[in-house]
Amino acid sequence: MVKSVTESQVVTANNKSFSKFVPMLQLAWDSTSLGALKTCPRYYLYNIIYGYSTKAENVHLVFGSYLHSAVEHYYHCRANGFDHKTAVESTTLAMLEVTFDKVLKRPWFSDEPTKNRMSLIRAVVWYLDKHEHDNMTTVILKNGKPAVELSFRHETGLTTDLTDEEYLLCGHLDRVVEWNESIYGMDHKTTKSAIYDDFFQKFSPDNQISLYMLSGQVVLDIPMKGFIIDGIQVGATFARFQRGVVTRTKNQLNEWFKDLQFWLRQAETFAEQEYYPMNEKSCSNYGGCPYRQVCGASPEARPQLLQHLYHRRVWDPLTTRGV
Repeated sequence: MVKSVTESQVVTANNKSFSKFVPMLQLAWDSTSLGALKTCPRYYLYNIIYGYSTKAENVHLVFGSYLHSAVEHYYHCRANGFDHKTAVESTTLAMLEVTFDKVLKRPWFSDEPTKNRMSLIRAVVWYLDKHEHDNMTTVILKNGKPAVELSFRHETGLTTDLTDEEYLLCGHLDRVVEWNESIYGMDHKTTKSAIYDDFFQKFSPDNQISLYMLSGQVVLDIPMKGFIIDGIQVGATFARFQRGVVTRTKNQLNEWFKDLQFWLRQAETFAEQEYYPMNEKSCSNYGGCPYRQVCGASPEARPQLLQHLYHRRVWDPLTTRGV
């Protein structure tokens, strides 16, 4: 018998990605929410279900979001017939506009010396110039639009034991291209460190790439041969680029899907019991968990800390972007 949880009902009431019958049970999964669950159930509860996000701006996330938007803008321009020079000019103007705070009447400010407005524009323009003559083309979808920032969702054939509702996989592909007569997904990753061959090794295995490879073949109805990762090293006065390709065999994707079923059953158990245990071994991973101060406090103090230290936002994987 699933108990009534007032907070979870309020938080997920208008979120289409969650069950209407079991408020804490997520039905539509993307790589971010699935990755959060795999990292730590308590982290998943705070970050995805309750939507607690740090009040301080995450410069790395903001910078990455601006960069992805800029590249998306450029490839939409090219698909609409713009030449390279015109597309770069349009992209630069769009970046200048989006990084200007109209309320404060000043440009976006970052205290990170390697990731600021100037390094963003430089990295994007240099990246686009470097790849002007790439021998790859953006896939044009059946609706005539380019496969850039392509939102997808599809059925998995799996249902929850609690309510018999169906699970979905969803997400956003940066770009889908044809290269050497094969189809590839593309993604852009920024880093402050020098990019060597081992930079690309960390994407095998990788939850996001595996989900995208599996879903890409379902959504596009075309076998995806691999994923092209464009690594962008951003410095205070320079930008460097390196490209790598990662692949998945059919057996690797089958294994990932089998693991997915395990994690979905775990999520059902957590939702049914309304309890998400801590995985203390993850507390110091990835530079430190943003909820460590909360989890380190006594349970009765945590609700007040969450309200005081974070703001709320809704994580809905079914929200679409682009085409």
